[in-house]
Amino acid sequence: MTLANDAGAEALRDAEPSRGMAWFAFVMLAGVFIVSLIYHPAEGNYFTICGFKNATGLPCPGCGLTHSFCALGKGHLLSAFSWNLLGPPLFLLFALVWVRAACVLLNRQRFPRAFDTFAERFRLVRWAAIAFAIFGLARVVYVLIVAPESVHQTALTELWSRLFS
Repeated sequence: MTLANDAGAEALRDAEPSRGMAWFAFVMLAGVFIVSLIYHPAEGNYFTICGFKNATGLPCPGCGLTHSFCALGKGHLLSAFSWNLLGPPLFLLFALVWVRAACVLLNRQRFPRAFDTFAERFRLVRWAAIAFAIFGLARVVYVLIVAPESVHQTALTELWSRLFS
């Protein structure tokens, strides 16, 4: 059974990367990087589109990523980590995916194959998802224990406080 899986994985690695997906990744990530360079998000009490934060008053694992990316785009590494600890590593991962896409579009296959092998071998997507889940849970627990006053009132937090107070 594992021999068939190994053969399938080998065939997948040997297949040509999708140029359509490479164009999509290249254009989308170029947009992310350009926005990171030119956009200056508001600080302090600002409007958020995060559904989780708007419903609960608590930050989700992705809260602060825009601020973090914009700080990185301007060379402010410490500020980027202060907005979201996973922002700089995710930005680096996006940069590598962007380079991979550029290599595919330029018919340079060495880096894309090495990157794909690394990502597959170390289950990069799975570990990134696990890191975000753990970070999100730890962040919520931290806010509830250390800075509960920072949680803004929502209908859900009002219900929570009435039920457990």
